[in-house]
Amino acid sequence: MKTQISSMSVWKVGALLLLAWLGTLTTINAQQPQIPTLQVCNLPSVVDGTGTVTILARQAGGFTGSFTVQVKLTCDPTTGYPVGSLVVSGISMNDSAAQGTVVATTFEQLTSTGRATPTAYLNGRCTVDSTAGTIPGCRYWIMFADNNGVAGTASGTPDVVGFLIFDKAGHRVAYGTGPLAHGHIAVAPTPF
Repeated sequence: MKTQISSMSVWKVGALLLLAWLGTLTTINAQQPQIPTLQVCNLPSVVDGTGTVTILARQAGGFTGSFTVQVKLTCDPTTGYPVGSLVVSGISMNDSAAQGTVVATTFEQLTSTGRATPTAYLNGRCTVDSTAGTIPGCRYWIMFADNNGVAGTASGTPDVVGFLIFDKAGHRVAYGTGPLAHGHIAVAPTPF
């Protein structure tokens, strides 16, 4: 018995294969939904101190390669929201569009973890006093690692601070990460 395949059947199979291939391609290229991070101010989050970071690789072009952080934050036990102040000043680093001072205007997340070298993560909105002018939609992310030492006074690992400032379009405006050359940022240890 001879099986005859009609041109209509070949067309249908071809069309189905094409649709399956396009569906796979669309799925691969589709933006995947993301679940937002948990915005928890976990007690006993306390971040307090002042310190200056100097990064030699950020000095080219007449910049000091430095920034100074002043922070005093805690979690309000009544509301569960972070409260306090954060200023990143003296930003003078190459590869940053904004030079000057960033002041946090909101604290949307303050989360800390660790006992031996507690680390805190913070993000929110900000304003910038800079030669670059105002930064519409200014947002920040900053991390503090308390390595239990006062920079410049004791041997050991200095505290580390890293920050990122970006605008409403998500463009990087300023950033820097490095060990403190002077000062200390205390982060309260957590039991977890």
